[in-house]
Parts: sequence; structure tokens; C-alpha cells
Amino acid sequence: MFRRSMNMSKYDEIDFEKVSLQLQEQVEQDPYNVKLRNELAIVCMETNEYEEAFFQLQAAAKMKPSIQPLYNLAYFYFTEGKPIIEATSNTKETRNFEEETEEESVSYTWETADDEAFDIVEDLLKNKPDHYFPYNLMGEMYIKEEKYEEAINVLKEGINLTPSLENLSNLGLCYYKKGMLPEAAECFHKAHRLRSCNNYGLFPLLSYGSCLAQLGRKSEAREVAKELLFLSEKEEEALEADIAEIYYILGDYEEFVNIYSKLDWDFYSEAFLPTYFYSLWKLSKTKEIEELASKTIQRKEKEMKEVIQDPEEEEDFKEEYEEVTMEEITFIKNAVREVYEGKAPIIDYKPQVETRCYLYGCFRHTNSNPNYFSI
Repeated sequence: MFRRSMNMSKYDEIDFEKVSLQLQEQVEQDPYNVKLRNELAIVCMETNEYEEAFFQLQAAAKMKPSIQPLYNLAYFYFTEGKPIIEATSNTKETRNFEEETEEESVSYTWETADDEAFDIVEDLLKNKPDHYFPYNLMGEMYIKEEKYEEAINVLKEGINLTPSLENLSNLGLCYYKKGMLPEAAECFHKAHRLRSCNNYGLFPLLSYGSCLAQLGRKSEAREVAKELLFLSEKEEEALEADIAEIYYILGDYEEFVNIYSKLDWDFYSEAFLPTYFYSLWKLSKTKEIEELASKTIQRKEKEMKEVIQDPEEEEDFKEEYEEVTMEEITFIKNAVREVYEGKAPIIDYKPQVETRCYLYGCFRHTNSNPNYFSI
């Protein structure tokens, strides 16, 4: 039988198509084995057969409505949605898992299934599972609905079981949204310490630095910004523009400009320009403001002209592209005007929701598996 205890260094060498066929044969021979169905579902996701993965997870949950099968189905609902069979003269409305369908082809559309995911996980949490995955996932679902108080409560329960980068950082996000910056900073700091092979993200540290800057803890914020710049370059994360915002909040316009002046503005949105213009203005570098604004506007006008004159482009697209580009140009001109009036753009920092694979039994991420037969 195919097992999950694989050597991760050999992961890319696995022939998942072959493994999928082997598991399908085993499921046919032992159709009520929910472990096999779970493994088949995971392999199907590796081969981009998401409809089949869903059907296997749904079948397993119906056969054995316990923690593992139910939770994995909920996780799939939340991350992937659910497939809906398109009714045609040659298809059925439902699928029988014990019998092969006679149709030659079946077509599906996908839709979100957050409600289904929530209902399952809510029921599971009533029984106080002793693993943190369901709590982390419920925390994400509450955050998505901006129910931060509920998210705080459930994330704390997950942290009590197993602190992770994800649940600590998401708890920090909730505190941040509630204006509780000291508590948020502490969570982001703890989260960064728990970077691992499942999540090497730098956003918790970035959030920590932003909180420190907003709290006026200047020396600490600068140290975090330096560490972020080092790690961003080392790990090729390209977070320089985000890191520079820490210096902007601190009022260190010289360091902010030092970072922004090295950016390739062909790849950055005009939304980044107002803070740069303002920092240049505070340093009396109005010439640089005029040059960058002019260069950016000219580039956008050139790109717009090329699209409009392209005979292969649809007219609707041309009209939309022209409208959007003119709005961007107006935005740039207004940004320059407001900076010259002394209006300081405000940084609206938004912490990022941290997530990872929470699929029980995922061999790619060496995720654990709870007891299949307990609630």
C-alpha cells in the first residue's frame, strides 16, 4: 500500500499517475477503506484531478463521519470549493460512489463552499479535538468574515495545543484590526520565531516591524527593518518596498528614499508613488519628483497608445484599458499636487493572513493523521 512516510528529498521523483492507478485499484477492492480513499484524494490533487479528489473525500466522510474524513472534506471545501455537475442529457444529477458512472464525459463548474466548510469545522470543534489544525482553519474562516473577536478565541485554543507561525501571526492580525498594537506586536514577534519548512514567510516579521514603528519604538523598528532587508535579499523575497514603509512611518525619509530609488518602477504600481513623492519633497528633491512623474506618465501613455492601435485587440478591451490608464495618470498628477501642498500620504498597513497546508495525511508536507475512528 502507498504510504505517506516518504523521503521528502525523493518527493519530485514520485510518479503520481502510477500511484493514482494503484490506489484506484485498491479502493475498488476495498471500497469502505477510508484511509485508502483519503490517500487517493491527496494523490488526485497532485495530478490536478480535483473533482475526483472531492468525490473521494466526500465518500470517506459519509462512510466514516469522524475527525479525519470530515475535517479533510471541510478543508477542501474552504480552499477549493465544490464541483457542481452540469446537467445535460447524458449526465446524472448525483454520483454513486459504489458504482461506476456510465456517462462518457461529465462536466463540472466550481463554486465556493465556505458555509459547508464552516458547518463541519464548527461541529468538530464542539468535541474539543486535540490537534490544532481545525482551530487554525476556523480562525482563518472567521478572519475572512472579519469576525475578529471570534477568531481570537478559537486561535488561542489552537495556540494552547500547538503554537505555530500561522495561528500566532493570525492572532496578531486580529489584535491589529482591533487596534491592540502591543498585543499584535508580541504575537507577530513570536510567530516569526516559528518559521519552518512549512512556512518561511517574512510577513510576520514585517508586521512586527510596522507595529513597532507605529508604537514609536524607533530603535527596535529600525533593527527589524535591517533584518528584513537582509533576509529579503538573502531569500529573494523582493519585499524592499514594503520594508521601506517602516522607515516612512518613523519619519526616516532619507532611508525610505534610499530604498525606493533602487526600485524598477516599470514593475511597481502607481499606488507606491505618493509616499515616495512626499519623502523626496521632505528632502527638497523636487527635481526627482518631476522626473519620475513625467517618466511614468510618458510610459503609460505609450503603452496605452500601443494597445489602442493594436488591430488584434478587442474594442471593449481598448476602451477599458484607456479608461484605467487615464485614471492612473490622473492619480499620479494629483499625488504630485497634494505633496506640494504638504499633504502626507498615510500608510495603511494590512497584515497578511498566514496559512499553510492543513490537510491531514498530506505526505508533501508530512502532516500528521489523527485517529480515523474517534470524534
